[in-house]
Amino acid sequence: MDAAIVAINNTILYRHRGGRLVAGAIVVLHPFAKIMGFNPHLHILVTEGGFDKQDNFIHQKYISFSAM
Repeated sequence: MDAAIVAINNTILYRHRGGRLVAGAIVVLHPFAKIMGFNPHLHILVTEGGFDKQDNFIHQKYISFSAM
């Protein structure tokens, strides 16, 4: 899960290279599939932007696909 959070923060920083933004995220480990077979995967909800050093939220309207 740590790698997912690092990737999310790097994607948010792609457009804001001069400042340090930290994205908000909720990560859930889902260990089973619909038929109850073992199928571990993550569900991740991510904010559209991030928080700067002063805890102000900086909205990012568009996240480039190439950044991902």
